[in-house]
Amino acid sequence: MRARPWLVLVAAALIGPACSSHSDQVCQDIGDCSQRGDNGWIDTCQANADALGAEAAGAGCQAAFDQYYACADANYACQGATATFPGCDDKLAALDACIAAATAGTSCVALQAAEAACTTVPASPGPPAACTTTRDCQARCYLDRVASACAPRIDELQEVVACGEACPP
Repeated sequence: MRARPWLVLVAAALIGPACSSHSDQVCQDIGDCSQRGDNGWIDTCQANADALGAEAAGAGCQAAFDQYYACADANYACQGATATFPGCDDKLAALDACIAAATAGTSCVALQAAEAACTTVPASPGPPAACTTTRDCQARCYLDRVASACAPRIDELQEVVACGEACPP
């Protein structure tokens, strides 16, 4: 006997949401709290978290990645329009340290250092974005073409975009 197509769809709909990862849920929580449930933002966050997870796995940081996201998933709170993860600071610091050690010397790290000197760049919640080959290339384009990472000029940004188009996908 063949299963009815609608029954398979209902079962998939019921099972699907229960299988999300900790990082997917954290992105959903941040998106719901800070981004008014913007699905595009949530999808981008989840893709970035997946890329960071892959980078963490390749750098020997998988345990730190898993521990941070499990903690953040379990300890999420929304205060106004700000997502917080009380009790997870030490796990985030461990993940940051592991990723920083693995990416030391990359353009991603150089750009983070340059941005840290800026007083107007808000800190993003959670771990940094993965330093993929594309992001490292884009960071190098930015660093090489702007006089000040904190206050790039329009003409400099145009040069950054043109350079970034040559970065690998």
